[in-house]
Amino acid sequence: MSRQLKFVIFIDYDNLLDTQKSAGILDIVRKALIQLPVDAEFTRITCDVRIYGGWYEGVDITHLAQMVTVEIQNDFPTVIRLPDGYGKYIQVAINAELAVALMIEPGHHLFNTLRRRGRPGNIRVEEPHNVGCVDAECVLPLMKKLIKKRRCPKQNCGVLADDLIYRKEQKIVDTMLSCDLIQASFEQMDKIILISGDDDFLPPLRTVILNGKEVIRFHPKQSNQRATFPHGGAQLLELDL
Repeated sequence: MSRQLKFVIFIDYDNLLDTQKSAGILDIVRKALIQLPVDAEFTRITCDVRIYGGWYEGVDITHLAQMVTVEIQNDFPTVIRLPDGYGKYIQVAINAELAVALMIEPGHHLFNTLRRRGRPGNIRVEEPHNVGCVDAECVLPLMKKLIKKRRCPKQNCGVLADDLIYRKEQKIVDTMLSCDLIQASFEQMDKIILISGDDDFLPPLRTVILNGKEVIRFHPKQSNQRATFPHGGAQLLELDL
């Protein structure tokens, strides 16, 4: 009689390397799954993949989210075969989706996950002569005044510093992923897999382990740093992607 396993993979998209993003989600998932030890008694695996990022700017879906959605539609659902180490193969049926809502409440989308922020408060501008600049028209002094005064120093100019200098950052995405990790520990998952090297996820990973679930974390970038958790019962397996 065939036996089936159920996996879930959480991908922190912003934590991936550019080369991994270019290779695609399916390539990332395949590289992760092929490293996992699977008992030969199981003949089929189902795997749900959730991809986390700042997918909404306000209520509008971002260009990146649209591109990843097209990739998902082209590559999933799919079935791959993994060697079981005994000359046979195990079928893995994989589905993927953008994580736009909590696992526990899939009908409630979480918007405004990518937000425009003004200049960071710790920006400093060096004096031109300290960097070897002797140009009388150097823009560094103007930049320094712009950042310090938070507006253009030229007379009658109403441009503000935040109009020119800003950054976009994800909000609530890591919290959503953390909640979903913990939620997965209460569901019928045989393996919980996280693809991210961000240590902000160590507390939820620890919670999952204390709930008795084994977790595998893949580091997108090679790293010798490994988390230490108490021995006994469930464990954290850390691998490089």
